[in-house]
Amino acid sequence: MNPSPSLDLKFVRSCFPAFAQELPARTAFFENAGGSYVAGAVLDALTHFYTANKVQPYGASEICAAAGEQMDRGRQVTADLLGVPAETLTLGPSTTQNINTLAVACAAIVDAHAKVIVSEQDHEANIGAWERLCRRTGAEFVLWEVDKQSGELSLSRFRELLDAQVKLVCVTHSSNIIGSVNLVEEVTALARKHGARVVIDGVSYAPHRWPDIAALQPDAYCFSAYKTYATHLGVLYTAPDFAESLDPQCHYFNRDFLQKRLDAAGPDHASIAALAGLGEYFAASHRHHFGESAAPPHEKAQAVSALMHRHENELCAPLLEALREMPYQIIGRNDMRGREANIALFSEKHSSAELSAALAHEDIAAGHGHFYAKRLLDSVGLRDSEDGVLRISFSHYNSAEEVERVIAVLCGVG
Repeated sequence: MNPSPSLDLKFVRSCFPAFAQELPARTAFFENAGGSYVAGAVLDALTHFYTANKVQPYGASEICAAAGEQMDRGRQVTADLLGVPAETLTLGPSTTQNINTLAVACAAIVDAHAKVIVSEQDHEANIGAWERLCRRTGAEFVLWEVDKQSGELSLSRFRELLDAQVKLVCVTHSSNIIGSVNLVEEVTALARKHGARVVIDGVSYAPHRWPDIAALQPDAYCFSAYKTYATHLGVLYTAPDFAESLDPQCHYFNRDFLQKRLDAAGPDHASIAALAGLGEYFAASHRHHFGESAAPPHEKAQAVSALMHRHENELCAPLLEALREMPYQIIGRNDMRGREANIALFSEKHSSAELSAALAHEDIAAGHGHFYAKRLLDSVGLRDSEDGVLRISFSHYNSAEEVERVIAVLCGVG
């Protein structure tokens, strides 16, 4: 087994039906922070569920029982990929909904004497929900502000905000604008010293590096499956002792089932069943790159994810190097040290909408706007946070040729 192979892009693309379609054929997709292409194994599982047994699951009949078994498998596969017990996962309609539900449930531990720290770097879904919780309970909402020049979060400032009244700390693993990977392990350790719980938003991190829950040990961790090559679901992990301390948001007769306690919307049967295909994609990728192995699924996912991450960073580095010679301003670090392949930039000469349109004219998809991080963009002084930034977000199925095309367009627009 080759311990450190390179990502086989031809193999990767063969696993995604999107690349077999006539889109137009030259379309380069750099909108991955908003949602990724879906792996073929996921689509196969989704189609099978809808065609073979789209019925009320878990019934006595054969097709009802089969539907329930597929849902259970989708949940278990997701848990295995994360290395956590299946009952610790809530599979909701989106991460926004999961965080909203979690925030409502946290009223059990947040009262008028409490403080909730939330980072200014976050997506609005992980700010607004906690701000609303504080308004309802009378708790103090504490914004962990970013550096006005860099957009980065300071651990020294975080230490100043901590005291015995802090009950919750909510922070992004990596910003969907800044791209820097935050030191969430240190944040968690500091918060725990003061008895605070930690909620990590991994939506912008997980598409670039599969989360290692066992290493992070968060009280809650969330990400979006539709940004990690699967169906439109939000995945929420909650540590059992944390979940037990919260107000259940389910029907009263489901309170004894840990996986249902924060399921306020009801399960999307087919989308959950289709998550089994994500396990197949990781397993096939691991087998292709590393050979046969008896390693557990979460170890395989980490190994494959490391290849994906390295490939993305190798593609992104030339873009950042080229941008340093162009009249654009990057929000965040201008090299790949400690950051993800998710680049936000703007021009003093052209609107971000114009930059996005110029790329689209050459069949390159890269969006513009504030991407629900408006507070962050306002804080770093972006002149028009509604027009926002041009965001070029990579995935492991992007190619060097596509990056060259992006550079060519941006150089031409200047």
